[in-house]
Amino acid sequence: MELIRYDAMCSAIAECHRIDEVKDLRDKAMALELYAKQARNTDAERKACEIRLRAERRTGELLKELARADKPNPDGRNQHEVTSDGVTQPKLPSPYAEALQSTGISRQTAHRYQALANVPSETFESALRDPEKPTTTGVLAKAEATRVVREARDPAPKMPADSLWLWGRLRDLERDGFFTKDASELLAPMTESMLSDMRRLAPLAAEFFNILNEATHELA
Repeated sequence: MELIRYDAMCSAIAECHRIDEVKDLRDKAMALELYAKQARNTDAERKACEIRLRAERRTGELLKELARADKPNPDGRNQHEVTSDGVTQPKLPSPYAEALQSTGISRQTAHRYQALANVPSETFESALRDPEKPTTTGVLAKAEATRVVREARDPAPKMPADSLWLWGRLRDLERDGFFTKDASELLAPMTESMLSDMRRLAPLAAEFFNILNEATHELA
């Protein structure tokens, strides 16, 4: 019977799509965990702990989805302000901030839940099977240790020189303020030969950066 209830709660957590619902399951599991600990029922305490960790991980998955939906506009404008009749007004809280506020989850706790969601499933399940009672900190520590070992065994491929060069040049343009400079003032001192090159190259550069901008947001 206990196994049936355990499986049912695990299934309920996996099927949750609302943060308040999965948090409610997490809180109930936490209460059961504390009750079982006081009753010295180690098996029930262990199962309640596992349910709590699964609920925290699922909460992190849902929070990550909200965080991705809350990214800034591609043009860099602040999403958290709107202009009406020339007056700047604060926008309503983002779905992510609203979820934290309505459930009482702190940003620090939300960060830990999302870190749990980033743990590979195989590593997470393995941590739950450890002889010692699993903890959030323990699961994250095991995931980090596994990552370090994996990277030592299979080091990441070397970054291509072209990718590094492109990233560096864009950072240079930003650092030197070229994105806000007056194009006419930059072009005025150029010779006719230089301007001829600019007329030929500028359209190619514009097309390249448009494609680069689209590709960047597709990878986000």
